[in-house]
Amino acid sequence: MNTIPFSDVLIFLSVGAFLISIPLQLVGYIIFRRHARDYDALISEFRKRNLQLDILTQTSSFLGSSFHPLKISWFARLYKGVRMNSSRHQPVSRETYRFIQSLPEDEIGWLVRLHHLNMLTGVLMMGGGMGFVIWRHFF
Repeated sequence: MNTIPFSDVLIFLSVGAFLISIPLQLVGYIIFRRHARDYDALISEFRKRNLQLDILTQTSSFLGSSFHPLKISWFARLYKGVRMNSSRHQPVSRETYRFIQSLPEDEIGWLVRLHHLNMLTGVLMMGGGMGFVIWRHFF
């Protein structure tokens, strides 16, 4: 019985993970484009209420849809209740957490699901890259 060498399995899984991540990233881009107005309304409401935004979200809100993982991660983490700082030593206010967590599912659900898709895409892309590096150095 012939066995498949581990190096072949590793490169197959690495390339496969990387190739799967590309269409997933495109799907994420399309989802964000469909909800761009919802995102703009959320940013506008945050600014109108003078709620805290981190520097990355403030900056990326002026960039295109290709930067959607950077744009939505702040809100997804707020919704999840992750303790964060809005600046170096300033924790996020309870009011900011309460506002985002009080939003109805139909307003914030798309963002949380898109964040999960972005996390999966990132894991596949990083796993594929790390597998390739391991394959390159050891085989």
